Amino acid sequence: MKIMTIFGIRPDWIKGCMVLRELDKTRGIDHVIVHAGQHYSYNLDGIFFKELGLRQPDYNLEIGSGTQGEQTARLIVRSEKVMLKEKPDTVLLLGDSNTSLAGIAAAKLNIKVARIEAGMRAYDWRMPEEKNKRLVDHISTYLFAYTHYQRENLLLENIPGWKIHVTGNPTVDTLNQFVPQAQKNQILDNIGVEPKDYFLATLHRAENVDNEVVLGKILCGLNMVSEHYKKKIVLPFMPRTRKQVRKFRIRIPKSILTIEPQGFLEFLRLQMDAVALLSDSGTAQEEGCILKTPCVVTRISTERPETVQLGSSIIAGTEPEHILKAAQLILKVKPDWKHPYGDGKSAQRMAKILKEYILPDMISGEISNARAKLCFSPFLMEG
Repeated sequence: MKIMTIFGIRPDWIKGCMVLRELDKTRGIDHVIVHAGQHYSYNLDGIFFKELGLRQPDYNLEIGSGTQGEQTARLIVRSEKVMLKEKPDTVLLLGDSNTSLAGIAAAKLNIKVARIEAGMRAYDWRMPEEKNKRLVDHISTYLFAYTHYQRENLLLENIPGWKIHVTGNPTVDTLNQFVPQAQKNQILDNIGVEPKDYFLATLHRAENVDNEVVLGKILCGLNMVSEHYKKKIVLPFMPRTRKQVRKFRIRIPKSILTIEPQGFLEFLRLQMDAVALLSDSGTAQEEGCILKTPCVVTRISTERPETVQLGSSIIAGTEPEHILKAAQLILKVKPDWKHPYGDGKSAQRMAKILKEYILPDMISGEISNARAKLCFSPFLMEG
């Protein structure tokens, strides 16, 4: 069996690194790794292969940046060429970035699509990620959901239950492996902050940084939190965010310590020792929940409501006063929650499912979803 994994951005490699390792070592699986190249600078790409101990990809599509249409078109054309050459049985995707849209090329070639992180929904149609989630989930054969809540989301959209597997979150696998190394990292000394004496912020989502007013409000909110608690805000500056700040000529408050995007171990150490996270990143919500670092979500919606329900995160929106109020509320919560993301064996489950799970034979009528039988000729079903 040949499985082609197509990842393309920083979180893909972090969340999926243990899955990649598991597929590489599973007997009976010929594993091809394709890098879409959506993130391509060393600090957002190359450093993670080194820190996570990943082998180099077999292919790099080098799709780079560009408009939604340009990036998606390059991805589909270039991924299709690699699929036609390698002829995989299954294409494995993760997350909701444009890289996940390689599933379109796979589905049109009648290659099975497997998707890690299935069933996440923010129900916020402004976000390009929400569109990607819905599209790829509905063309996938194997849907790996982190929780039963996400499984319910898929069932509500009439996705057959036999396609869905609740596996847990492979981020837990990754953190279990690398937290001991991160504890030894010297990033705090390097940037001049003390444990539990700073907030860690991230800011990168299109609906936030591409809007001059919203971007200014969030930075103002970060400054208000810093002034209230007399603590620095550490903000790794993503290239897109830096570009927009310059474009809009926004002044960064002195209370915000901007640093370059960090490697995995550096960022993990920053997360572990922060008072709290102030972030528009869904990955940060997950990792904060697992690490017991509370998170203020600087968005008006989230696809990870389980963290809100647990009390590990709170949705602040983008108004400065609301960001401060949310920080005040979240810091009153005792971090004694138990995360819902599984036991750290998600990668093993996914590899086993991909190798051993037998898809019901729809032509012979052995199909789990009775309604789907209506789509086939009764003569075929009898024969």
